[in-house]
Amino acid sequence: MKGAIFDLDGTLANTEEIHKKAWEIALNRLGFETNIDVSTLLGRKTIDIAKILVGEELAETLAKIKTQIYSELIKSHAKSKECANELINYLKSKGISIAVVTSSMRTSALEVLKIINIHPDVLIAGDDVTIGKPDPTPILEAIRKLRVTPTETIGVGDTLYDVVAYYKSGIRKIFVVKSSVPLDEEEVRKYGGQILSSLCELLSYNNVI
Repeated sequence: MKGAIFDLDGTLANTEEIHKKAWEIALNRLGFETNIDVSTLLGRKTIDIAKILVGEELAETLAKIKTQIYSELIKSHAKSKECANELINYLKSKGISIAVVTSSMRTSALEVLKIINIHPDVLIAGDDVTIGKPDPTPILEAIRKLRVTPTETIGVGDTLYDVVAYYKSGIRKIFVVKSSVPLDEEEVRKYGGQILSSLCELLSYNNVI
């Protein structure tokens, strides 16, 4: 293995719940109520979630408010997931290049990565690409920048969006860490994804790493 691609929110950081809270506060500020469970949308690009929640016309306004709220919340609430730092450091010690591919805005992703003290070789954020996960475009861009092939790479995430994006990019070693985001485990397994209770399990997968 030469490369490892990680999702950020819910995978390396506990920020999936912070995203959800930020969306709820932003919707409230705009006077919107929704029957949609925001948790089921996490993993998509910010602007795409906004469009689903309030439509095209107000999507940019909602996305901007949400991003501002999120930036404030992470300052006191963002933390790395269990074994995240240890796993990244271990992979780097083995000469494995690290990419983080997130649907979050680049500014938000950089803030979180700084807080949790993880510094990937490559970062692909939601506003770096025109199409986000579950489309493979951001994953393929990370693979290109890492200068590896899909068969030399593992993909780690916490949502079905991650799994589908990895699979469509040609990656076959796919790991899914359970988070607070709802997960259809049967669908994950259809794509060959292995479900983990935490990143700590990956540290013991000597046949993979």
